[in-house]
Amino acid sequence: MTLFSLNINKIALLRNSRGGAIPDLCSFAQMAFDAGLKGLTIHPRADERHITMDDVIALSELDAIKSGEVEFNIEGDLRPDLVNLVETIRPSQFTVVPVRPGEVTSNRGWRAYDDHRALADVVKRLDGVRIAVFCDTTQQSCDYVIDAGAHGVELYTGPYAEAFYRGDYQGELDAIVAAGSHVKSSGLRLNGGHDLSLDNLPTLMKHAPFDEFSIGHQVVTDALSVGWESAVRAYIELVSRHST
Repeated sequence: MTLFSLNINKIALLRNSRGGAIPDLCSFAQMAFDAGLKGLTIHPRADERHITMDDVIALSELDAIKSGEVEFNIEGDLRPDLVNLVETIRPSQFTVVPVRPGEVTSNRGWRAYDDHRALADVVKRLDGVRIAVFCDTTQQSCDYVIDAGAHGVELYTGPYAEAFYRGDYQGELDAIVAAGSHVKSSGLRLNGGHDLSLDNLPTLMKHAPFDEFSIGHQVVTDALSVGWESAVRAYIELVSRHST
C-alpha cells in the first residue's frame, strides 16, 4: 500500500506570517490523524520561515507519532543542527534534500557536486532511521544515492506536474518510470514529491510503483475550498484507491 505523507509546512508558514501560535500546527496535524492520515512530513529550513526546530520537537511528541501509528518524515539538508535533532528524535524517515541559497522551494535533486561523503556518513550515523534522498529523474542522480547506502529515493516530480498541466507530460512521465524502475530494481524504496495533486496523481500511480508520496502545497490549496479534513481524506482515499 502506497503511503500518503502530508507535508504541513504551509500551515506553519501561515502562522509565521502573522506571528503568535495560530493556526496551531499540532492541532492541524491531529485533525489530519483523526481523518485517517498515516504519514506526516515537515521540512525545517535553516531560516525557519515555516517549520521551526521547536515545531519538530513538538510534533515528535504527539501520541500518534510516538507510538509509530503515523510515520514521521523529516526533510532537510545535512546541516549539523538538523542532523543532530534527527539523531535525537529518530523519526521514521529522514529525507535528505539539497538546498540552493535563496530558493523558494526545493527545485533539484542530488547531483555530482553535492557532498557524497557527508551523505554516506549520515546514513551510517543514523543507523535505524530510514534515509531517503531527493533525486532528479535520472539514473545518475539515483546512483549517487544508491552508492551512499541510502534506503530510498524521492523523485522530484515538479517537472512532471508542470508538463501535466500543459498537456505534454509523456517525456517527464517516461523519465520517472525509468528512474523508478532503476531504484526499485536496486532494492530501494521509491518515494515521490513536489506539486502532486488529485489531478496528476492517478496517471503517475498507474505507471510507477511508488511506496510513498509527500504532498503539501496542493492539499492546503484544496482545503481552502473544501476544508482541511475533507482535503486530507481526498488524498488518502485517492492514493489508497490507486495503490497496487
